[in-house]
Amino acid sequence: MNSAVVDLTGYTMYELNEIGFQSIIKEIVDSSKKFAVKENTDKPNSIIEDYSAKYLIETKDGKLKWVEDIAFAKLDENGKKDSCIGVLRNVTQMHDLFNQLQEEKNKLSSVLDLAEVLFIMLDDNFELIFVNRKANSILGQGIIGKNWIENFIPEKNRDEVKCFLSSLFTSETDQHEIFESTILTSNGEKKLISWHNSILYDEDKKAKYLISIGHDITTIRRDEKIQLVISEILQAANSETNLDELFKFIHQAITKLMPADNFYISLYEKETNLIKFPYFIDQYDESAPPKRFGKGLTEYILRTGESALVNQQKDNELVAAGETEMMGTPTKIWLGIPLKIQENTIGVMVVQDYHNESTYGEREKEILEVISYPISRAIERKIVEQERDELITKLKELNESKDRLFSLISHDLRSPFNSLLGFSEILTTEYETLTNDEIKEYLNVIYESSKNLFSMTNNMLQFSRFQMGKFDFKPVELSLKKVIAGNINMLKGNAIKKQQILNIEIDSAPEVFADEDMLNSVIQNLLSNAIKFTNKGGEIKIQTRLIYEGNVATQVELRVEDSGVGIAEDQMDKIFKEHMHSTPGTEKEYGTGLGLLLVKEFVEINGGTISVKSKPGKGTTFSVILPAHQRLS
Repeated sequence: MNSAVVDLTGYTMYELNEIGFQSIIKEIVDSSKKFAVKENTDKPNSIIEDYSAKYLIETKDGKLKWVEDIAFAKLDENGKKDSCIGVLRNVTQMHDLFNQLQEEKNKLSSVLDLAEVLFIMLDDNFELIFVNRKANSILGQGIIGKNWIENFIPEKNRDEVKCFLSSLFTSETDQHEIFESTILTSNGEKKLISWHNSILYDEDKKAKYLISIGHDITTIRRDEKIQLVISEILQAANSETNLDELFKFIHQAITKLMPADNFYISLYEKETNLIKFPYFIDQYDESAPPKRFGKGLTEYILRTGESALVNQQKDNELVAAGETEMMGTPTKIWLGIPLKIQENTIGVMVVQDYHNESTYGEREKEILEVISYPISRAIERKIVEQERDELITKLKELNESKDRLFSLISHDLRSPFNSLLGFSEILTTEYETLTNDEIKEYLNVIYESSKNLFSMTNNMLQFSRFQMGKFDFKPVELSLKKVIAGNINMLKGNAIKKQQILNIEIDSAPEVFADEDMLNSVIQNLLSNAIKFTNKGGEIKIQTRLIYEGNVATQVELRVEDSGVGIAEDQMDKIFKEHMHSTPGTEKEYGTGLGLLLVKEFVEINGGTISVKSKPGKGTTFSVILPAHQRLS
């Protein structure tokens, strides 16, 4: 034993032999043995035992020191130690330094684990060599050694991220650049992270490691987008855009937040119990007609007033519970959000995907719920504006109609009244001097004038009631043959007087679905006009025919054709418009110009159409097409 061991332990060789070296060892932290066969000239195949250890000793003066021991022992043929040689080294200072560094590392790791940021460390191959607890919770466990770009960056963003990180490693100075990128979490979700990056260099100033601190800004950016969309929608609501343009704008705004290839807005009218679809975009259906309130998913939202995320399983559960009924093309995922004004649900906003169930989830539901209120307010504002504009237009039309009625009363009604007054005065003042033939002629003129005046007054009353909306629309099943016969009986006296032929061709007694009073007014005005503008001895045809779709009669056509004076080309555009255009008949019959206007309005209210063909001097044909009762029953 050399003197260095005495300096290390404080014991002489004789003292250590007396107490035993093992007695001063307090703790062993690392030890190992291995055997090797070595050639020896004296004793072939001698066995040597290598031994290394690190342990804590207590010196003679009571101090504690860490010692590194490397020893070699030669064993005899019986496996007993023959001789041993060892080297002891005082590693106390190194051990304390190592413990201090380890403690600092543990403290740093604890601080990083407590931080609510992602901390990652990459080598120059973009492989992870360190992550903190937050990064583990988001990215998953067991990720050390994995390539950052290949495993945690979406495929479409990999080239961009790789280019940026490569630029950091090749830069000569640490730029501490900030970079935003999307990452894939352990559950497949995407998150937007803002990275603060820094490069660590070795002694040769070569970029060795990249340290990145990441802040999850997914919610921040989402909220910023939502606020921007809300601002844009409110701005659109305050602009000059109409309701249709607003719906289109809302759709475009939502596409900034999520996929919305299949999107519609429905509005519910309580008065009519109808659901209308003013905006409808769908990859399978071009449009959605209004429908009665039923048991679809849209009605489910209207009824509950709550949002619903419906996949195929949920859809089946709602059907089984009697809440809804299967209708339309099945979708993989359907998301409906109620549109509310105060506590009233005015409609539903829907996005859906026919192929991918994961397109919409709770996050998309939450986003649409947030923006549904400003959307509802914007729609309400535009509806009020539209109703106001329609009311202003209607008031203007009513005012114009009132002016025309007054003009009509003051002008067109004077002629029959003048005729009545004139001939009544003659009969009153000159009765004794008149012959029987003259009295009969004057009475006939008074009768015709009274009849024309009654017809004109009746049309005026109907027109005024129609303009004020004071009419009842009560469609029922009607025999068109009976309605035509009743009006012919009423007007045939006029036709007989003008020696006209009435040719009636009715196809198999068709039935229509219409309001009886309105249908009578339509036929009466068309027949009256035909008689009025056909000369003596002329012919008037009244025909009907059924119109089929396949084997089902869906419509009925009524044609009233005359051989009269016809309508000039420049007058064709006026006959169905509110100009109250009137011309005298072939026998100077007067009119108000309201008859054909009423005919057109009444036909359209009953779901029909009207058209006219005419040639001056050849006659006129009016064609009215109405629904057969099978179509609407």
